[in-house]
Amino acid sequence: MPSGLFDQLQRILPLANEVADKTVCEETELLEKIIPRMFEVMHRVARFSCDYVRNGKRSRPVFGKC
Repeated sequence: MPSGLFDQLQRILPLANEVADKTVCEETELLEKIIPRMFEVMHRVARFSCDYVRNGKRSRPVFGKC
């Protein structure tokens, strides 16, 4: 690798690392808000499905409680 290109790369890398760290931090903050909401939706769907199976017209006593 030519030394001039290597020198330019060394000057850019700290900036690239800073931008990458900032981006990861921002995305992590978004995920911290979204993940609990996703789990709540999954819980509601599971509860609805369980109630549907338990109380449906073709439900059998074999299913019992979920």
